[in-house]
Amino acid sequence: MPVETRDPLERYLPLAFKVALYGWLSYFLYQAANTFIEYAPGQSWPFMLSILRMFTFLPIHEAGHLLFRFFGRTLNILGGSFWQIVFPLLWFGVALRQKSHVAWFALFWVGENIMDVSLYIRDAPLRQLPLLGGHKSGHDWYNLLSDWNMLGSAESMADIFFYGGFIVSAVAIATGISLAIRSFNSPPLPMRPIPPGQAPASTLDDSLDEMIMKKEAKETRLD
Repeated sequence: MPVETRDPLERYLPLAFKVALYGWLSYFLYQAANTFIEYAPGQSWPFMLSILRMFTFLPIHEAGHLLFRFFGRTLNILGGSFWQIVFPLLWFGVALRQKSHVAWFALFWVGENIMDVSLYIRDAPLRQLPLLGGHKSGHDWYNLLSDWNMLGSAESMADIFFYGGFIVSAVAIATGISLAIRSFNSPPLPMRPIPPGQAPASTLDDSLDEMIMKKEAKETRLD
């Protein structure tokens, strides 16, 4: 069994950081779930959730409208909510391909944005949410569901998005914690020290190659 030779801080600090991070995400998910389940005019939002929506979710949402504005009315309207979900999903895909633990942090925000969109859908028949443009006519999901003759299905569709997003975020937290514990219990093996006077294997290989080349060059000159 390998002997742990690293500084304990190198092992315990990453675990402590990850546990603290996913603990905060769990609390954030709890707040988001209570906030996104329904909207009441004038309700106060949790501070951190309000800040993230204003400076993260909303800019990504508006960027989606800009990206899809040239692809027709439906995609122009849908583009904001679509990009709000797909942007962190692309981040998750890249991180997962690189086998990075950051992937599950990114997936958490996929779920959060799905829940955020659910509130927008739920508000479609009532149009009570304050909008960036300030006018009810700019309500994305009211316009979409009206065009599709599905305004009466807004509540059911919102429930699917809400609970689906909650599950995605919860799975991301659980997986992130599981991987953090697995990394803690299976630290990388320490490198085997090289005995005094013995060169690394790569150096020996380079030396042998150099000797062979010198010998071949000497035989060529003799010929």
